[in-house]
Amino acid sequence: MFLEISTLFGLPAHALIVHAAVILVPLAAVAFAATCWRPSWRGVYGIPIAVLAAGGALMAWLATLSGEPLEDRVKDAARAAGTQARFGEHPEQGDAAFIWATVFAVAIVGFVALHLIRSRRTLPTWTGHAAYGVVVVVALVATFTMVAAGHSGAELVWKDVGSYAAWK
Repeated sequence: MFLEISTLFGLPAHALIVHAAVILVPLAAVAFAATCWRPSWRGVYGIPIAVLAAGGALMAWLATLSGEPLEDRVKDAARAAGTQARFGEHPEQGDAAFIWATVFAVAIVGFVALHLIRSRRTLPTWTGHAAYGVVVVVALVATFTMVAAGHSGAELVWKDVGSYAAWK
C-alpha cells in the first residue's frame, strides 16, 4: 500500500476516520433526496451536496487505508495473546462501502453536470427525473453499505475483537 495511516493523536486512525465517512455519506444522501427533487433547487444545492458526497468518499477511502494497519495490529496482538482475531465480513463490507460511496459521489457529480447541460441545451424533461431516480437508488445503496460496515465494525470493537488494551 502506498499510503498507510495507523494513528492520529495517539489513537487508532481508523476509529476516528470512519466516523466522518459514516456521517458524510448518509448526510449527502438525505440532502440530495430532500433538495434535488425540485429542479429549481438543483442549481443551488447540487454542487455543495456533490462536495459533501466527495468528502464522504474520500473519508471512506481513508478509512479503508487506515483499517488495514489496524487489522494487522489486532492480529498481532491476538497472536501474542495466544488467540486468533476474527473480523467476519467487516473488511469486505468496508470495501463495499468505499466503492458505493465513490459511485454515489460520481453519480452526484454526473447529476450536477446533467443539470448544467440541461440549462444550456434542450433535453427531454424526463432526463432530470430519471437521473434523480438513479442517484437516489445509488444513495440508498451507499447509505446501506456504509451502515452495514459501520455496524459490523462497532460489533467487532464491542464484542469480538477487542478493547483498547489489544491496541497497545
